[in-house]
Amino acid sequence: MIARGRLDIRFTELFKAALYCIGSACSFKKEQPQFPEGQLPCLSVRTGLYLVLEALNLEPGDEILVADINIPDMFAIIAACHLKVVPLPIDKNTLGISAGQIEATITPKTKLLLITHLFGAVMDTEALLNMAKLHNLIVIEDCAQAYDGVYEGNLKSDVVLFSFGLIKTNTALSGAILHIRHEQLLAAVKILNNRLPVQKGDRYFKKIINATLIKILTARWPFTIAYWLCKQSGKDFDALITGFTRGFPGTDVMEKIKYRPCYANLCMLQHKLSDFNQSHIHKRKILVNELLLNVDLLNIVGAANLRHTNWVIPIVAANPSLLIDKLREKGFDATSKASSLVKIGFPSLSLKTSNELTLQNLVYLPMDMKMSKKEVKQLNQLLLDNLLSGGGFSKSDQT
Repeated sequence: MIARGRLDIRFTELFKAALYCIGSACSFKKEQPQFPEGQLPCLSVRTGLYLVLEALNLEPGDEILVADINIPDMFAIIAACHLKVVPLPIDKNTLGISAGQIEATITPKTKLLLITHLFGAVMDTEALLNMAKLHNLIVIEDCAQAYDGVYEGNLKSDVVLFSFGLIKTNTALSGAILHIRHEQLLAAVKILNNRLPVQKGDRYFKKIINATLIKILTARWPFTIAYWLCKQSGKDFDALITGFTRGFPGTDVMEKIKYRPCYANLCMLQHKLSDFNQSHIHKRKILVNELLLNVDLLNIVGAANLRHTNWVIPIVAANPSLLIDKLREKGFDATSKASSLVKIGFPSLSLKTSNELTLQNLVYLPMDMKMSKKEVKQLNQLLLDNLLSGGGFSKSDQT
């Protein structure tokens, strides 16, 4: 069976990370890794958001405009800082938000705009930034899912967050990079970050072991055997995979994120930033184009986005479970649970749009760069057959 995804890290890099851990434990550290001016490494994007909000020292009840879809932890962090979330709908076709909707929701208590780029797509931010700056809003770009080695955020953004967590593009297994474009804010965030304890090296070493197991498990035969065993025993296969890949499992996210990366993690962040091969993104785009060839644009999330890195491939299906079963029968591990994203409601029904992105009908397709041409054609044909026969939206479903 072809797994839903493979970790973007080589076994040789996992070995390198283990050597960093062992060297640190044996006090064989070299100089602390250095990062460019204006960039701050931290434990995660969650940590970065928390540090920035703390440094800004906003008043309780101040409002943050956000995309209405994100991971629950990001909303929890905002709530923990006693700030109010004002959600904005995401367009299914562009994966963007509307500058007009931003303007319609701004009040005297609105202080910040959090832009979230989903699924590997980078939304067009120019109009959003112009509107935000017109109203003196601080702008944070959450690029956790959109790393491509080129995009560094809109130059008008105050803060840009990049994730190098376990399942992200160019993963360092853990860690994030904050681009902060204002000296005072950068200095304040650095002070807060330096007050955090350093996460123990054995915690990072466990991530290396976990990643190695995932690399082995997601190879064709081990993955097929694991799926068969779960099916025979009545276990939830999606729960098994999710358990391996969650970066901050369980509750109490605020306690888990208040650390600095250990020495080995910093070394891997530096390595991954300096050694990223951008051709990987290009090859991924080609593969996705082949997988979705002739698929109706109504089924393709982000079909109109002009800057898509295709971190994952979500499609819209009228009957997700039926489509998933049909694809798995043929050896393709599609799922509706490849992401921990949640959607929150709007304060006003007037914000709702006909093209609004929802989550309940999404199916995430498997993507393996080692798929053969025959397998790519087979998956493409399965999509064409099943989306037209009731596994997804047909044109009649839209009228």
